[in-house]
Amino acid sequence: MAALPSLVFLAFTSTRDQKYRGWASFRDSVGAGRPLGETVPVAAPRRPADHGFVELSSVGIWRLLASNNRELARSWVAYPSYAAARDDVSRLQAAVDSLVVTVVRGESASQYGWLATLDGEPVISSGRWFGASSTSMHSALTTLADFALATISEAPARPADRRVRALSDAGAPW
Repeated sequence: MAALPSLVFLAFTSTRDQKYRGWASFRDSVGAGRPLGETVPVAAPRRPADHGFVELSSVGIWRLLASNNRELARSWVAYPSYAAARDDVSRLQAAVDSLVVTVVRGESASQYGWLATLDGEPVISSGRWFGASSTSMHSALTTLADFALATISEAPARPADRRVRALSDAGAPW
């Protein structure tokens, strides 16, 4: 039996953390992308009202990982707590059939990503850029199917140099 994808939660000690800024920068570039297709029922993605780069004591996100730890998707917003992130993941898993996918074109002609919305609000983005719009759409559809079945990690983790380590209760910033 194949291993299921997993939803992992990453905690950052500050919104000034470079890895947090990398996540926010990618999210913003997907949000600024030009939507493709005429059948998309939502307006162009809007930048969410989130924490931006305002200094916060702790913030976290979630990532959907394949069984080989390759990132498939990311949360669109940053969360103030692990409980808020976990509750939102559960809500989105229950509503996966109501998500609307929009393929977006990035800054170059060979840069395509995707964005999933719920009730017109962005909730999930692709984990990377793709070279073709069809590849991006295929990724979105298979990723959302994986998202619905993904196992949810029981504790947040902290990004480390090239690994993700589980946080101890004493050292958890989130």
